[in-house]
Amino acid sequence: MPTITYPGRPLASYPVLSIFYKLFYSCTVLARLPVWIVGFSLFQRARPLPSWSFKQSLMFRILTEIVFLTSRTETPVPLPLEPGKEKDRWEKLEPFPKDMYRGPLESESVEPALIGGTWYPKKPADPANVGPVILHIHGGAFVIGDGRSDASGPMFDLFLKHGKTGPIFAPQYRLSSRPTSAPFPAALQDTLTSYLYFVRTLGIPASNITISGDSAGGNLAIALLRYIVEYGAELDIPQPKSAAILTPWVAPVKHLWSEFVITSNPNYYTDYLGTEFCRWGAKAYIRGVSPEHPYIMALGHPFKTPVPMLVTFGSAEILAVDGLEWIREMERLEGNKLETYIEPDAPHDTVLVGHIIGFQESSTGVARRIVIKMLVVDLASKSLRFTSSVVLSHTGDFNVAPKYTGKFVGGKELRCLVGPNLYTPASSLTWTSPVFRACIIP
Repeated sequence: MPTITYPGRPLASYPVLSIFYKLFYSCTVLARLPVWIVGFSLFQRARPLPSWSFKQSLMFRILTEIVFLTSRTETPVPLPLEPGKEKDRWEKLEPFPKDMYRGPLESESVEPALIGGTWYPKKPADPANVGPVILHIHGGAFVIGDGRSDASGPMFDLFLKHGKTGPIFAPQYRLSSRPTSAPFPAALQDTLTSYLYFVRTLGIPASNITISGDSAGGNLAIALLRYIVEYGAELDIPQPKSAAILTPWVAPVKHLWSEFVITSNPNYYTDYLGTEFCRWGAKAYIRGVSPEHPYIMALGHPFKTPVPMLVTFGSAEILAVDGLEWIREMERLEGNKLETYIEPDAPHDTVLVGHIIGFQESSTGVARRIVIKMLVVDLASKSLRFTSSVVLSHTGDFNVAPKYTGKFVGGKELRCLVGPNLYTPASSLTWTSPVFRACIIP
């Protein structure tokens, strides 16, 4: 294995120096801006990918510089526990008894702590009976992000716009950066606290819960699923209904290898996640524990889980290389159910930044799949009744019975997935396309 190096704190991250460095670097970005504008508008080959538009190329370049500057200065992210602009959507979560945090979550230096979180679009009046809900773990390389409206609001607006996802809760877990400086397993402890808040404090049936996470949050979502598999039975922690793992960071330790290993990634120049950002996150999160810890390094440590997963990546992002290998590892284990969706020519985490860099269409495709994943009805095990007599048929091996007839109950309308992003009312259609997969009741 390549040598692991833990970088020291950059000089540009110290208070006074960081101010001057930000001013200086911002001036260099402004100086280069006309060159990018001319190059991307006149020469398609100058764009990161020829398929990208001028807007996508320019905004991608600017975002890349912002991520670099944030990383080089290791910009602190305060995590206040006051509601702020979230007001009554904000919730404080007390840690559960220490006995719930076993094995990898036990630490002499890092203990479970009080955290907060934000509900979208609002906290349900009766969470236990509200139906499907999402517990979303935000990304940010374990060093930025807070799940609040400014950072995550547009992403959840996207989820809510494209289907009845139900309420979404985004915990503000402790970060490994300053001023919190909470390394592993703090973020995972807080992720477990959030899930226990759902199933124990609020009494939400686990069969209604979808766990989702993007980037580093995807890493935490995977680790939570592993923890429930290993400790759920003895701690009486039920399995969630499903999981949506969005562009997960499955191998943080690789970003502590030499720079050559990182820059040799075939997608290095088509993703805004640079060496500085990933190294900052990896060194801050991993310090004090084995970098190959299975709860940190999902790659190389597959596990069996009964929870069906949707896993997404952009084909142009650096995390896809390791992520697709992890998917293959998981699929080799009997009983695992993974559905993979690759966004064509997309960089990292478009559900988070797509509205900024012009990838709204790509991020919409991901959002629709999350909605469908939450509401899928297993045709082989459900007795369905329709508002009018219809016959559902299909071609291809989907392990479903070929015909269902009957009537709907309660006025709910069945919809079926008939294309990459579309689900259509079932009242007057017969499916013969091999893309037909499942039906949902919104």
